[in-house]
Amino acid sequence: MANYRRNRKPIKFLKRGLILCEGETEENYFTGLITKEEYRRKFASINVEIYKPKDHSPKGLVIEAKQKLKIAKKVGDHYDFAWVVFDRDGHQNIADAFNEAITFKPPIQIAFTVTCFEYFVLLHFKKSTKAYANCDGVIAELKKYLPDYKKATNLFSVLEEKMKNGLANSEWCHKHFEGEITAGLKVYNCDPYCNIHLLVRYLFGLIDEEGQN
Repeated sequence: MANYRRNRKPIKFLKRGLILCEGETEENYFTGLITKEEYRRKFASINVEIYKPKDHSPKGLVIEAKQKLKIAKKVGDHYDFAWVVFDRDGHQNIADAFNEAITFKPPIQIAFTVTCFEYFVLLHFKKSTKAYANCDGVIAELKKYLPDYKKATNLFSVLEEKMKNGLANSEWCHKHFEGEITAGLKVYNCDPYCNIHLLVRYLFGLIDEEGQN
């Protein structure tokens, strides 16, 4: 077995990227997506680091991503993409986090929800533009569909059969505010808001791209 390990060829990754998450629920969702057997083999050539850093505030996520990108560039092992996943629920410095992410070169992409990630989960079951005062309100609504829902659980396997609906409704919510955003409204001032579909579809786009090569 030892000789086998020594003689194994190193895995050559065609893409390398970061997904930094504010909470364990988000981390578990995206980890579940890329490690599900159906997709795991397709992601085998794409090294995606998904984790919740020590400072997982919105600004902390952006700072962590910037540091990782700078170090990788310095040692000649660059990342092909970087996303941060966070919500507005009770956070300070949201505007600063957005500004630091989009002005970095290359820009750090943001997957964002108002009020919380559970709103994206709720969108798997219904369309809703209801503004919730806090995440507890979203979870109370969500429990009508997932009575046993708890934060930090691995949701991907539960939501997979409704993924098409969830992504379509996330895009619907995103487009709902499109005119106002074009007119100058910041996404973090929309209520509710979700663009998680952009990251999910980006990931699937990566494996589709590699499959064509």
